[in-house]
Amino acid sequence: MNKLKFDKNAQIAVLGLGKFGRSIASTLHENGIQVLCCDINPALVQEATEYCTFAIEADVTDPSALSKLGLGNFDAVVVAFSSDFEAAIITCMIAKEMNIPFVLAKANGVRQKKIMENIGVDRVVLPEMEMGERIAYQIITNDPMEYIHRSEEYEIIEMHPKQSWTGKTLQKLALRQSEGINILAIIRDSKVMAVLGPHTEIKEEDNLIVLKML
Repeated sequence: MNKLKFDKNAQIAVLGLGKFGRSIASTLHENGIQVLCCDINPALVQEATEYCTFAIEADVTDPSALSKLGLGNFDAVVVAFSSDFEAAIITCMIAKEMNIPFVLAKANGVRQKKIMENIGVDRVVLPEMEMGERIAYQIITNDPMEYIHRSEEYEIIEMHPKQSWTGKTLQKLALRQSEGINILAIIRDSKVMAVLGPHTEIKEEDNLIVLKML
């Protein structure tokens, strides 16, 4: 299975702007990723202009429309619709034929997931099932982090550092005061740095795990 390594130049296309697609697109955009959003619903496309780089109205189940989008130039494609499974399968197959490095798709049920994996989709998501498993695990383990996830005041997110942060120490940045966030850990070179001091320096390629005030 391929894994996509994000950098500031990554370009991702999100096809389908239901709740799942909107959530992915907006989160990627907030973290500095260039995002193309596409849907046949003009109202959803208009709304998407607020949380993506480009928004295009098109039938994402139409192969000719997909080719006009130039998907072959993207680093990843998210097939975010699953109501029409046949159309979703066709879209995934076209994306793979275009040699897109990473294709992620939403599925409704384990059977659909297996079919998508069999045609080469790199990551298949079952949103409701995965959410249910996460909540069940938190109940069983009495996970204290759930209080933060459910909080209306805080959230934990993974993000890339802003360009103005790179090369500076945590002490100099004072992000709690200036941005309302605390850096909990840094993922650097595939390793987790969980012990951070005031002189820890932020690097451009870092992924930051932060506690953010809402």
